[in-house]
Amino acid sequence: FFGFATFNVDEYEYYEEVEKGDLNWLVDGKFLAFASPHDSKFGTAGVYRTIPPDYYIPYFKQHGIKMVIRLNKKCYDETPFKQSGITHVDLFFIDGSTPSARILNKFIQACESTDGGIAVHCKAGLGRTGTTIGCYMMKHYGMTAAEVIGWMRIARPGCVIGPQQHFLAEMERAMWQEG
Repeated sequence: FFGFATFNVDEYEYYEEVEKGDLNWLVDGKFLAFASPHDSKFGTAGVYRTIPPDYYIPYFKQHGIKMVIRLNKKCYDETPFKQSGITHVDLFFIDGSTPSARILNKFIQACESTDGGIAVHCKAGLGRTGTTIGCYMMKHYGMTAAEVIGWMRIARPGCVIGPQQHFLAEMERAMWQEG
C-alpha cells in the first residue's frame, strides 16, 4: 500500500498544506484522505470552508480518483465531481463518533466495487475518514488496529481520535474474518 520508489515528497509536502488541498494518500493509489471541500452556497468562509470541489478535480483525474465519499454534512454541491465522471457517495455520521454497522458496510462495499482511487473526507479528513479507511485496511491488508492507526498518523498526522481508536481495536477481528 506504499511504494518508496514512487513516493513524491515534494507533492506530499505541497498538497498536505490546508490552502493547497489538505490531502494525503493513506493507501497509495486506493485511498486519498482530505478535508471537506466547501462552496460559497454553504455558510461563511472559515478554516475548512475555503476550497471548492472544482479545485480538486484536476488532481483527482490525474491520480485516478473514481469516487468521492463524504462522511460529514453537506457543505458543497457534489455536481462538479459527478459532471467530471467521479462517483459521489454520502455516508454521514456524527463528528468524533464511529460508524454504524450499516454505514461501515456501505463504505466497504462502495470501496470494494470501485476500480480506482477513492477520495474520502469528513470535516477535517482525520477522524471519521481514518476510522472507515482503517477498517478497510484491516480487512484487506490484515493489519492490526495499532498498525493501521500508526501508519495513518505517519501519512496524515492527527488521524483517528478518541473513541475511534477503541472502535478500530474492537473491529480488528471482525475485519480479519471478513477479509
